[in-house]
Amino acid sequence: MTRPADVVEDADTRSCGCCGRSFPAQRVAELGVTPGVYICAGCAFWAARRAGLLSALRQIRVRALLPRFAGRAEAPYTAKAAIPILPSSDLDRTAAFYARAGFADAGRHDDYLLLHNDGVEIHFARKPAQDTFTPGTCFLHVADALKLWKQLRDQGVDGVGDVKDQDYGLREFVLIDPDGNHVRIGSPRRG
Repeated sequence: MTRPADVVEDADTRSCGCCGRSFPAQRVAELGVTPGVYICAGCAFWAARRAGLLSALRQIRVRALLPRFAGRAEAPYTAKAAIPILPSSDLDRTAAFYARAGFADAGRHDDYLLLHNDGVEIHFARKPAQDTFTPGTCFLHVADALKLWKQLRDQGVDGVGDVKDQDYGLREFVLIDPDGNHVRIGSPRRG
């Protein structure tokens, strides 16, 4: 159930109609069938999982019939994805570490590594060990963070933090790789 989003003091800020948290306007989406109601990515992922495939297919068909969506072209500058590029002092070690979390080597170019897991990519740029570099941070949405957390713990993977239920509706943990990169992994809480 959603509630109308309130526009807070700054005109470029919107509240999520589901969780109530405030976000910059560009980080929420207005619900097409309910103008003036906005939803954040975390709540959208939660809702999509709850709705299931059949409900999503029905929504797609309905939207295709609505005149306001007909002929709507996608802007050529629309972003398709954001891919974090994290530092690595040893690309082979990095590939082996992330393989235990289900990532496959998707390509290498000189001092660059691409890892892939079911539509999600993480890239790594090699930084020589003698160079000083600041570890990076990124967030990965997964289907079931608790299941992945248990899998990594059972495998004895180093750098797996405690899993926690967050007040914003996600279950998360942090995975710290051998180069000190922090990968926050989360999914909507279940039950």
